Amino acid sequence: KDAKRRATALETMHVYAPLAHRLGMQKLKQALETYALQYLDPYGYDEVKKHIDEKYGKNVNFIENVTSQVSAMLAGSNVNFSIGGRVKTVYSVYRKMYNQSKSFDEIYDFYAMRIIVDTELECYTVLGLIHEMYKSVPGRFKDYISTPKPNLYQSLNTTVIGKDSKPFEVQIRTREMHHVAE
Repeated sequence: KDAKRRATALETMHVYAPLAHRLGMQKLKQALETYALQYLDPYGYDEVKKHIDEKYGKNVNFIENVTSQVSAMLAGSNVNFSIGGRVKTVYSVYRKMYNQSKSFDEIYDFYAMRIIVDTELECYTVLGLIHEMYKSVPGRFKDYISTPKPNLYQSLNTTVIGKDSKPFEVQIRTREMHHVAE
């Protein structure tokens, strides 16, 4: 019944998804949030999913391609790094649109890449290399290393335009900063 589905979806959002997050089970957390959203706001879910499919549906390998391009460039830069990429989930896009009153076209971090390095100097070096490789989006750079957030989050966050005109976010931080952020 609908009432039971809604109650289970609310319980999933408030209990099981946060529990999965605390246990470091990100994929499970994301799946739980996405499934629960389908019952809590089916119209909102369908709208966001439709926008994602229209705008990004044909670019399934985009973040993997960009990550390998950046890895190849950084491999020759004498910087010790690790790199990972992600694609925002339907729930994550929905939540950002709702919480920040943004339209779908104002979501610039649908694709994101995180680069972890050893030192602060390497963070800024990698930032320079990324900006040489891709065009930066004006107004979409934040230096949380020189000015950390109140919760001690530190990172360089920039949004750049990929070679096929798709924006993606790049987060650059040290291993120590990464452990504080997680």
